[in-house]
Amino acid sequence: MCGTRAQTCGTLDPMCHLQVFLAACALSAGGFVFGQSTPVAAPDKGQALEKGQASPAAAPNKGQASENFGTAISAIASGDTVLKKPDGSVEATYRYRLIEPRAALMTDASARFPLIVFLHGSGERGDDNARQLIHFAGNCASDNFQREHPCFVLAMQCPKDEVWSALDIKAAREKGQNPHFAAEPTRVMRALMQAIAQVMATKAVDSNRVYLTGLSLGGFGAFDLAARKPELFAAVVPICGGGDPATAPSIACIPFYIVHGSDDPIVPVAMSRTMNEAIAAASNEAARADRPQGDPNNPRPLSKRAPNPMYREYDHIGHESWTPAYRFGDDGVLDWMFSQRKGKAAAKV
Repeated sequence: MCGTRAQTCGTLDPMCHLQVFLAACALSAGGFVFGQSTPVAAPDKGQALEKGQASPAAAPNKGQASENFGTAISAIASGDTVLKKPDGSVEATYRYRLIEPRAALMTDASARFPLIVFLHGSGERGDDNARQLIHFAGNCASDNFQREHPCFVLAMQCPKDEVWSALDIKAAREKGQNPHFAAEPTRVMRALMQAIAQVMATKAVDSNRVYLTGLSLGGFGAFDLAARKPELFAAVVPICGGGDPATAPSIACIPFYIVHGSDDPIVPVAMSRTMNEAIAAASNEAARADRPQGDPNNPRPLSKRAPNPMYREYDHIGHESWTPAYRFGDDGVLDWMFSQRKGKAAAKV
């Protein structure tokens, strides 16, 4: 429905396509659906997936063994995050999956592992606590993935009538301004922040290697969460999303790798380009401020710094730019992410 209506906008105004999409998918909660993750037919049984490939298959039923995920859904730990009202009563409960490193690696009590916080797209919203594993997160549970990059992966599921972030795209466009995130986080975002804190407090997480990534709806959420918790993340990888350029100064300290498809018909590539430019400008300004005053021969000149953000725009690819981005070896996005560590200069690709 959304794609059909978007065709009436023509080709000259990509923001019009997003506006029509938002209008068709507007939520009663006061937010918007930023990008529909287009359903794709599942691979044939036994079809091999490349390492790191985001499986396009529908989520299996609970407990069903899946070639796509490389493990049974029931083998992935599930949990609930309960938000409480000031009076102590339950406001809402959100479900999540937590992928953990293999047990053989957990025998060393001093060992610490990275944590990936993954935000899914709008097509994976619901309450089955499984669909959020369709793209990327489920594949992180595979033996191949955990063998090369043992890590925790937190994948909360956003309900169908909620969004990770509220961004006033329509109002901003009418005023000729850049969009802004709401001052307060959405309810599911509050639950996610609570879940992250809980996992970090109870699991063997390396606090210097907490990574944030999201696609489409989750790409917007990644920009938003990074701005709300800039001290938390070692790297952020937003895919086919967008954000609030005004937050750039607060997130320029975080290594970013922004990804988008040049032909995205749902979330205009201009939204990632705008954030790329805003973060780059803020990062350069911060680098200049770091130079000792009056020292033109600073040993860390700007030209020697790793660029921030990294930016990858896939030519002739539409909305599903997460498919190549989440594959190991193609463009090095995941390898770059795992190389980042807080307190260390951003690593180059």
